[in-house]
Amino acid sequence: MAGAEDDRLRIMHGGPFYKLMGRLGLGRRGWRAFVLASLCWTVPMVLLLAARGGYGAGLFLHDWGAWAKFLVAPVLLTLAEKPIGLSLDKCVSLLLRIPLIAGQSVPDTRKALRDARARATGLLPELACLLVAMGASAFTASNFFYGTGPAWAVFDGGPSLAGIWSVSVSNTLYWFLLTRLVWKHVVWWRLLSAIGGCHLRLAVTHPDGHGGLGFLGSYPAGSALFTLATSSVLAAGVGHVMGHQTVTPTLFTSVCAGWLVIVALYFALPLVPVEFQVARLKRKAMQLSLAKLTDAERAAERKALGENVFEDEAEREFQGSESGDAKPVYLASMKTSALLVSKANILHVLFPALLPLMLVGASYLPYSELGPIVKRLLFL
Repeated sequence: MAGAEDDRLRIMHGGPFYKLMGRLGLGRRGWRAFVLASLCWTVPMVLLLAARGGYGAGLFLHDWGAWAKFLVAPVLLTLAEKPIGLSLDKCVSLLLRIPLIAGQSVPDTRKALRDARARATGLLPELACLLVAMGASAFTASNFFYGTGPAWAVFDGGPSLAGIWSVSVSNTLYWFLLTRLVWKHVVWWRLLSAIGGCHLRLAVTHPDGHGGLGFLGSYPAGSALFTLATSSVLAAGVGHVMGHQTVTPTLFTSVCAGWLVIVALYFALPLVPVEFQVARLKRKAMQLSLAKLTDAERAAERKALGENVFEDEAEREFQGSESGDAKPVYLASMKTSALLVSKANILHVLFPALLPLMLVGASYLPYSELGPIVKRLLFL
């Protein structure tokens, strides 16, 4: 059991927040999601009912931003922890158990794994996430109470109790949960960077077409709930804009396309360090196999014609056994791709990234215009 434990990143386990949730009886994610949603969304609703009755509650219920940021996002960000952790653990376990790490690099990989666990559970990173969340709430307060905030947040020229609670508690919790998961993503990125600097046991003829590392491209599948949560908040903001001013289909398409690009880069960039290894494998396999094949083909040409069309006086006598099985290696190297993220595996996060935006678009754009937009975005 100890060896199996060492082969997992367990990026969501440990740390001040994790321990605090356990002490408060919120260790189970489903129960924790319910409690956080109650704090973020239900409490403001009760405060509005108590202070302004159905009118205030109605304003709150018609605010897409409140639904997305205070109800949908806290629930999904909390529930997203398990699938994210499982997908990363699966990738790390495969790297170490196949094994794809060369023997001389195993100690360095183990150390990088221990460092990643320490970063994921450190006090300072989570404190920084809390400070970022508090800063975001302080910035939001100026808009809520003195700018373009929702009507339910301000009554009689001053902030309502529901507005104060939403800014100080709901908004802070949302940003803390979001930045905490983003930090975990950075930890994963740094681990892959360390692995990318190790010696790997790759094979250019591997059937996955990525030298044996193709399974790493499947890790975004665990982040579908995370992507849906962040996209819901973005879609609420887009809906707010579309509700107050005219947005052309072209502009809406540009916003959606830009968001899809950001999501794709978010998950693709951590893989770049190991993709360099696959690119190096491809380049080196092509060079070595081409050298062998060139010698073999020149020897065949001399045998058929008595001499080479282009002579080389310094060329040594070719031994037929030297060519080995170079042709399959060359053909495999031509088919090997260094890009671990493909359209097939990135759709696991692009679809939930697009879905909330399409729901908002359906509320303001005719279906005749929305259909072509969806088709264009799916063929990006």
